[in-house]
Amino acid sequence: MNVGDALLEVRNVTKTFNKVVRALDNVSIEVRRNEMVSVVGENGAGKSTLMKILVGVYKPDSGKMYYMGREVPFPENPLDALRRGISIVYQEKGVIPHLKVYQFLFLGLEDRFTRLGRLQLEKIIGLARSVFEELGIKCDLASSMYELPLSTQKMVEIARAILNIKLMVGEGSNITPIIILDEPTAPLSLEERDELFSYLTSLKKSNSFIFVSHIIPEVITFSDRIYVLRDGKLTAHHDVRSEKVFEEELFKEIVGRASYHELWARYESVKVRDIDKKPTVLSVRNLTKRGYYTNISFDLHEGECVGLFGPAGCGKSEIARSLYGDIVADYGEVIVDGKKLKLRGEPHTRVRMGIGYFSGETGKELLLFWPIRKNLSLVNFDKVTKSSLKIVSVISFKAEKSLAERIMNKLRIKAPSVEAECYSLSGGNKQKVSVGKWIERAPRILILEDPTIGIDVGAREDIYDALLEMKKNGISMILVSDDPKEYALLCDKIIYIKEGTSQAVYTNEEFRKVMGL
Repeated sequence: MNVGDALLEVRNVTKTFNKVVRALDNVSIEVRRNEMVSVVGENGAGKSTLMKILVGVYKPDSGKMYYMGREVPFPENPLDALRRGISIVYQEKGVIPHLKVYQFLFLGLEDRFTRLGRLQLEKIIGLARSVFEELGIKCDLASSMYELPLSTQKMVEIARAILNIKLMVGEGSNITPIIILDEPTAPLSLEERDELFSYLTSLKKSNSFIFVSHIIPEVITFSDRIYVLRDGKLTAHHDVRSEKVFEEELFKEIVGRASYHELWARYESVKVRDIDKKPTVLSVRNLTKRGYYTNISFDLHEGECVGLFGPAGCGKSEIARSLYGDIVADYGEVIVDGKKLKLRGEPHTRVRMGIGYFSGETGKELLLFWPIRKNLSLVNFDKVTKSSLKIVSVISFKAEKSLAERIMNKLRIKAPSVEAECYSLSGGNKQKVSVGKWIERAPRILILEDPTIGIDVGAREDIYDALLEMKKNGISMILVSDDPKEYALLCDKIIYIKEGTSQAVYTNEEFRKVMGL
């Protein structure tokens, strides 16, 4: 491949932090016109560092950049990258919820549409309407951003990135915008992901994309080419248009170890036989929340994982949150170890009853500016405190540190020490800390909602191993997720929910057959 064939190319990029940590080691990638290039790898593989170099956040130690066949300097800053036609849409929602759609679209560009000290509102709304028509976005410009579905919010973010480039380089320019998408589908349901990719496919006619994702099936389905990074090095490159790429192969290239089939074999090794003969720890009878779900009934046995599976909006999340006490059901029964619970019970009372809940959202699960040790001890005070004068309990910092080190080793959490503040961790390591506190707590029942959302396949494997060990130790679980493989790996029984009602119940084997796994 000659350099002239690429729209953008970087060669032999190296980046080291603190003269010790080599984040990138001689990495080369290229982007051609009207294609989607995916960059995959575990957390810490160097993906984010490479993207930040492309948009001018970091300067590389060495390497070269070419644009349309001509060597150019690396961008000095994000504004300089915009002038080159390069922009990024970050994983974390970049929307401002209470702004109107047209206000968010032109945020930061107001000076271009101000005349005699007044904002040309009609001109902005008219241009916004034409941009949305051109890009195929259907929504009310006067709506607030928080009112839009998550997939539409992401579309508006992408439209804003394209608009910024066009206004920066000029409408008459022949520059093809390059939009970097950092985990754009992580918070989306399966249906919302399909909608977003349909939108991106239409945009490829006039734009190019660099797609960073941990979700292997969508990478294989929607990419033109795939680059694999591991430990800062480029380990594989696939042209999906001319070669068949298999999920198992890509999985091993990313993590360098176990495949999904090996993980399923591990599930089989800890699978509870004759599960219905085990003690019943939870019985749900005719649980109903008007407008969300109706007459949900099931039993959960010791060491069993029951999955609530279905499309977005089916009510599965609301059922899980009702069991934890975050949502109050209208009527029905929830019985734990033979004791009927009040439907209006607060979450902290459910924790005392032995019910834990993991939301999958690290922003809610963690106090990000607290160190790892404090976050891990939040629900484990009984293990890190000692009585003083038989009146009060005080924290034993030695016990707290020991607990944190034990969990960090168990889950392979990468951090300098237990004193590292959680905001500084990668997404996968934040998720491990979030799960780790419940693993140590070992509740009677653990409700899991998207436990591996937005994290790489290697970190998922560590979390799956820990959860399977919890099952082996008799802890029961309820899983809510958008990943069918997650149900296949963790669940003994899967309840299919549609429009708020239970439609079918599958064994693990039946579910894998139905889903083609």
